[in-house]
Amino acid sequence: MATEKSVVLVDGQAPPRFIPSTRFTLALLVFFAFIVQYSQRVNLPIAIVCMVNRTKPIDNSRILFSNHTVTPTYPSSRYIIDQSTTIKPISAPIEKGGMFEEKQFFWTELHQQILLGGYWAGYIFTQVPGGWLATSIGAKWVYAGSLGTSSLATLALTIMYMMSSTQFILILILRFIIGLAHGVLFPATVALWSLWAVPQERSTLASIGFCGTHLGTSLTMLTGGIFCRYLASGWMYLFFVSSLLGFIWFILWVTLTADAPNHHKTISAHEREYICKLTGSTGKKRTMSLASIPWKNIVTSKPLNALMITHIANLFGLFFFLTNFGKILNQLLRISPQNTGYILAFGFFLTLLSSLSSGIATDHLVRANILTLTSARKLFNSLTSFLPALCMVSLCFCDQSQQVLGVITVLIFLASSGLGYGSGYIVNFADIVPAYSGVIFGIANTFASLAGLIGNIVAGMIVKEPILEQWRKLYIMFGIVYVIGGVVYLLFGSAIPRKWAKFQAVDNSAKQEEKLHDEEAMPMNEKI
Repeated sequence: MATEKSVVLVDGQAPPRFIPSTRFTLALLVFFAFIVQYSQRVNLPIAIVCMVNRTKPIDNSRILFSNHTVTPTYPSSRYIIDQSTTIKPISAPIEKGGMFEEKQFFWTELHQQILLGGYWAGYIFTQVPGGWLATSIGAKWVYAGSLGTSSLATLALTIMYMMSSTQFILILILRFIIGLAHGVLFPATVALWSLWAVPQERSTLASIGFCGTHLGTSLTMLTGGIFCRYLASGWMYLFFVSSLLGFIWFILWVTLTADAPNHHKTISAHEREYICKLTGSTGKKRTMSLASIPWKNIVTSKPLNALMITHIANLFGLFFFLTNFGKILNQLLRISPQNTGYILAFGFFLTLLSSLSSGIATDHLVRANILTLTSARKLFNSLTSFLPALCMVSLCFCDQSQQVLGVITVLIFLASSGLGYGSGYIVNFADIVPAYSGVIFGIANTFASLAGLIGNIVAGMIVKEPILEQWRKLYIMFGIVYVIGGVVYLLFGSAIPRKWAKFQAVDNSAKQEEKLHDEEAMPMNEKI
């Protein structure tokens, strides 16, 4: 069996060190970028807990995790209902500190839903343009424009504090702009790694970056709850912090990154040659029109269609349960909202760990010739599909009498979901269609986002009361979808780059890479 030292030589030299390196620094900045994005994405759903004035006991988990609130009738004060109960308000209010006076808003439930949905209305529209822009002008400035714009819009949300009355339309427009700005990031990231990550490091680099999504969510949930609980107008601090992080990231990103290795000012010549020869990237901007995209090959490629099916199937379930686990834990398992927050924050941390560890494990197994890249992708993508399907079966038996089993099931679901980010469907686009990965990922993510919205609509039609009997119908439906996605990819998935989707012929270095994977030596004259 070959050792890792025999993997790939570039001009007779061993691969450049990974830490420290320019590509590792880039992965850390992508990680930071996703922390910023997700802190700005979930700040309003968390902040709305203390932004809306209310008087009667309500299901707080629906506020914090499912974006449902109840409009109150009493004047705002420096107190807020304790998050630890859904039965009755606490007898002793909590006095809050901070530099602001308490300010709350009288939004109806419909207003709140519209504000929260404004983000997704913008997010869906920029998925495909994000991939196209990253390919045409470069991912560096797509990233900079995205988080620079969203950070300004997030900071602008704080003007609500100075308004004598709520300017609902203005706030909605700002959230829509934030969604538009964020929609380009995932497609741009896929396009970025197609230029910067060689196949045997792609899983590690991508998983480092995507870990920021889970950490950003977890940290925002925790800090947002603390701000709202102990600071008057705590939502102001949440908006300030998430926008400040964006401005700090913007300076670092513009200073330290480049669109491609050929454009980076401080990268070593050895590292540049290593990346460019194994990815086939020349660093030249490519003008891409709709007519130039090989649509026929895209539509008829079995591995690509299998990838898009598993992508949509996984995110169909993931998007739904990320916004509904709060209700499941609180309403079905009868766990307090405060403990629900701790459980989900820990669950997102497990998602981070599984994403990072699966990426590192994949690259180790491939470099050591234990598994081919395709086999590794199928292994981890199967785990990220079939484990959630088993969790759906388990949840069919979980109510308040099975709290422990329910909590363990939720944690397993969140942990297994991270495997797709580290070495599954999220990373696979850059493997098989590197030249068009950003655009094609954008198309797949648009359908996946729409599927997520459809999931909430279907749930609203099926679940009329918070009882296990009605939720079982949803668990069965999502379990079937997960199984379909996993089976299709297991049968037809691949990590071999499509001949029509490569950057260019990769000459001698490609032959060296073929030695790394036996499957790479297979003829590719068929249109697949």
